[in-house]
Amino acid sequence: MASRTDLTRRERDPLLLHHEFNTLSLTDLLEARQKNHVELMRKKNVVGTAVGLYLIRRSDPWPPKKTPARKGPRTMANSEVRPYSWPSILVFVRNWENESDLDWEERVPRALYLDDNRKVPVCVVEAPPIQTAEPIVRNVVFPSSRIGGGFPVIASVQGKEHLASIGCLLTDGHTTYALTNRHVTGEPGEIVYGRFGGRQMRIGVSSAKHLTRKRFTDVYPGWPGKNVYLHMDIGLIRIDDATRWTAQVYGIGTMGEIADLGMDNITLRLIDSPVQAYGCASGKVHGAIKALFYRYRAMGGFDFVADFLIGARNEKQPFITHHGDSGTVWMLETGDAGLQPIAVQWGGQLFSDESGRPQLSCALATGLSNVCNLLDVDVIRDWNIGGPNYWGETGHYTIGALACTVNFPGAPRLQKLMSNNLDRVGFNQADLKKNEKVLRNQAHYQFVPLADVADDIWRASRPSDSNNHFADMDQTAPSGPFKGKTLLDLCKDPKNIDPQVWSDFYTAVPGTNPGSLPFRVWQIYEAMAGYAANSDALRFLAAAGCLAHYVGDACQPLHISRLHHGNPPLKKGSVAYGVHSTYETMMLNEHAPEVVDGVAALLKNKPVTSTFSSGSGAAKRVIDLMRSTVTTLPPVDIVDSYNKANSPADRIDRLWQDFGQKTIQIMAAGAICLADIWVSAWTEGSGEQIPQADLGPGDIATLESYYNDAAFLPSIGLAQLAQTLLLPAPPPAVKKKKPSKKVSTKKASKKKASKKKP
Repeated sequence: MASRTDLTRRERDPLLLHHEFNTLSLTDLLEARQKNHVELMRKKNVVGTAVGLYLIRRSDPWPPKKTPARKGPRTMANSEVRPYSWPSILVFVRNWENESDLDWEERVPRALYLDDNRKVPVCVVEAPPIQTAEPIVRNVVFPSSRIGGGFPVIASVQGKEHLASIGCLLTDGHTTYALTNRHVTGEPGEIVYGRFGGRQMRIGVSSAKHLTRKRFTDVYPGWPGKNVYLHMDIGLIRIDDATRWTAQVYGIGTMGEIADLGMDNITLRLIDSPVQAYGCASGKVHGAIKALFYRYRAMGGFDFVADFLIGARNEKQPFITHHGDSGTVWMLETGDAGLQPIAVQWGGQLFSDESGRPQLSCALATGLSNVCNLLDVDVIRDWNIGGPNYWGETGHYTIGALACTVNFPGAPRLQKLMSNNLDRVGFNQADLKKNEKVLRNQAHYQFVPLADVADDIWRASRPSDSNNHFADMDQTAPSGPFKGKTLLDLCKDPKNIDPQVWSDFYTAVPGTNPGSLPFRVWQIYEAMAGYAANSDALRFLAAAGCLAHYVGDACQPLHISRLHHGNPPLKKGSVAYGVHSTYETMMLNEHAPEVVDGVAALLKNKPVTSTFSSGSGAAKRVIDLMRSTVTTLPPVDIVDSYNKANSPADRIDRLWQDFGQKTIQIMAAGAICLADIWVSAWTEGSGEQIPQADLGPGDIATLESYYNDAAFLPSIGLAQLAQTLLLPAPPPAVKKKKPSKKVSTKKASKKKASKKKP
């Protein structure tokens, strides 16, 4: 903080009140710009204006040190908002030129004045807009089951396919709509498409509810904005089948409450606020609100304005947005309130640096609360939100794929089959460390890697499979024959590893969801042993790959606990409810390289041999894994650590710091358990008899046909499992010998004597 003696005479003058810029309001800035905008836009270098906080070059020293006289161009990339930045009007110019080189009428003034002679600072930013060819976009992720925000939508316009992003779901109380851009949905009644499993499918029609532009003063009455249009570009899709949709946003998860902005609470405090989004073209993007009411174009005497200009948070975190991101909903990071939807992207602006090279892109967006008010709709936040936001692909693919790399002494043909098909089960080690590689392949044009079939395919096509993914083994029975016991307690006795015993336990614990994970493993083990016995290597592979998902669930602590979504009871959509997806999905995706390398190191040259036989043995083996998992990493510790953090990023960082290494350990244990089950089923079915020629890479189309067949490893509940599993035969009853009656010699002799004839 500068002392009074460090200040210049002019700065010390108490009568120069017009230098108290922090007293300026957003309305003051808009008024000053409105009065001077025509004149500003006539300057030869000016390309647009906005209101915000003064940008300070990162190279400039902090007070009380003085800034050098020669500073060079100020750009979006080399400048930042600092705590002492003051309200200002941002003027964007094509080229940075010294004032001495410009005629006086071409110079951008350093300040503008209000009617009451208050001074409004002007911050000049070099940001030349450039025209480039459409950038190459990463492969787009299409849904394999439910569709929601973050996924692509396709419209055919004049023979050309247009791609945009779904923002979120909206409703007017009667009809459900998907939010995107008007330039994609087109005229009311036009058919809009999505793509599922590689096949293009109709998802709905363009609604008559839409927005193109509105007069600025109609949306913000009383604010200065004469002859200004607020560009909106909002289109709604009247969806055909709501059951195929989810309110979750892909890559984000469940949204918080909408950021309800109006004239009373839109302030300069929004500047530099962190936001994030998932666009179908660019994937997960982190940014910050850089300016408000970006006034960028004039036509027919009217100017056009965007509510928000969103750009990079800092020079270390790149920001890029592509054409297919139109329609994306941006989320405000608010800590305890979660990720609050705040704006809908409809365009972007690409700037260049001093040398003319592309510098950075900014997103142009409309306030979502304005959209909802003008169209009389509400955001849907709680429809079909059962699945996690990324469906845990990093964890499942890592466990499944790396289990293929262990050593199988005594089973060389199993070794060959699994190593030849690692990329059918998951991804190679290098690709597992790249989130975008895994997500890109999850487009699933034709084939879902087997380790995530249970989530990507069966959760939607087989509703009864959902209970196969977990078992709350720490739930205590409050009364009845199991009073005071948990399933972890009961299963210390192998005879209680029985679906009927479990079913009876759940009946005695009202409100408990009857998870059946160990018995799903039992069921698949028996199928694998049968395929091996029939020399059917491809079906064995398909079953082994699909089994990887359930064993992966068995080494995730929150799949084994009543605390799976935090301390119950919790409402869906609450911040605390998000512990499951934050720990199991977001944390693993954020730290994929460390996770993959850590698990691989623990499995390197690891020999795995058969340790049991029979389906009941497989169930016991996986229960032992579950017990070890919650002992190594208690679920309550995860929940407590998550609840102590204050923002999405903090929660991920804290969970990783507290449990990253233990998570790697339990994942490695899961991969070893999976390999143990594979080799045990292979051994029981005499898989080494299978011809070498059948052990090569499996045909993808055939594998796909297997997992799409409802008769393949059918998903059933506990009641049916109790009827279909081959329960171990009870041990043969041991016949007890009847004790011989001892007769005294005296009595015996008397008895014998009595039989003699007289």
